[in-house]
Amino acid sequence: MAGLQSSKLSVRITDGNYPLIREEASARFPDVFVTGEPVADRDGPKLLVSYYPPKDETLSGYDWIHIPAAGVDRMLDGLSREGHKPVLTRTIGRMGEQMGEYCLAYSLAEFQKMTLREAFQRDRTWWKKKAAPSHIFEKTIAILGTGSIGQGIARPFKALGARVVGYSRSGAATKPFHDVYTLKSFADQPAPDVLISALPWTAETEGLINAGIFSALKDSLFINVGRGVSVDDESLQAALEDGQVARAVLDVFATEPLPEDHWAWGHDQVTVTPHVSGLTRPQDAAETLVNHLERVISTGKLPQSEVDFARGY
Repeated sequence: MAGLQSSKLSVRITDGNYPLIREEASARFPDVFVTGEPVADRDGPKLLVSYYPPKDETLSGYDWIHIPAAGVDRMLDGLSREGHKPVLTRTIGRMGEQMGEYCLAYSLAEFQKMTLREAFQRDRTWWKKKAAPSHIFEKTIAILGTGSIGQGIARPFKALGARVVGYSRSGAATKPFHDVYTLKSFADQPAPDVLISALPWTAETEGLINAGIFSALKDSLFINVGRGVSVDDESLQAALEDGQVARAVLDVFATEPLPEDHWAWGHDQVTVTPHVSGLTRPQDAAETLVNHLERVISTGKLPQSEVDFARGY
């Protein structure tokens, strides 16, 4: 085989909570050297599988880094400090589907008035008009971020008849969205019934969801499953107070775990969840890495990088 040989590839897997990745890689590719220790002293191409830069060696010796999760910001920070740009891949798996379930569940709970109906039951109140729902198929859902995760969120809403629009940097048409607009044009479009952020953490998205975005809403449900730093907290509080946001469902925060004295914990119009909308399943992480390794070994070439270093995602 020309090019890269499996016996020359060294793989370091640092994430102790993913033994399945190590087991799968070792079982499927016995000629590949797999370890949890530094591999700087070995010849040939080197692959690091990790969420974070390891503390016991630099990243500069790695030709390829695979992140067993969707978020790449922490690894990019380390690479930026070292000025190193290896091939960078990541695990998406069924993250979009998970987040789609999460967002749909909280949207249905809001429009079906679940909390109100439970209160009526506790109070033995029969108030049909007040408990009557509105429906997803009557709604417009706006999703900030139209990549694979945004697409996964869009599908269940579209399947239930909602109009689903996306917002991205380019505004390029993307399935399954009915329409896609540029992020800069958000305030020029009709207010959505639900606004969902699936934005990654980059220099451009930090604080992007601010008064300019919230002022374009009207009694909307806001759900954040992207990154907490994308939201300006003061602007969100003001939007809740002014009625632009009827309810906020927040799964991600600038500081995690969320401090006990954070205002969101006790706010009647806010639901706080502990970053559980999309969890990296060990089987997804293992399958993604194995698929990459199969292609690398069959072609003798490292994969194409899946991350744009300039954009940060």
